[in-house]
Amino acid sequence: MRLRTRYFKLKRENIYWSDTNCLSLALQEGEKYSKGEIARTFKIVDKSDYGDIDKEVMLEMLYKLNKHKSKPIDIGV
Repeated sequence: MRLRTRYFKLKRENIYWSDTNCLSLALQEGEKYSKGEIARTFKIVDKSDYGDIDKEVMLEMLYKLNKHKSKPIDIGV
């Protein structure tokens, strides 16, 4: 499933979660995505959602999350 599709699905299912949380979980649950696909999907994340953090720093964190996949944590929601 494409990252963007997975992101929107999580966003619909978890309306109180931030955009960055939905994108992070979509990265964890899905297959390995290219940097280009991550960057394109990140463009639709609300800028106020990641505060004062620089966009490039945020993208690097997402790339690392994609590179070092781990089993998602069940938070019981």
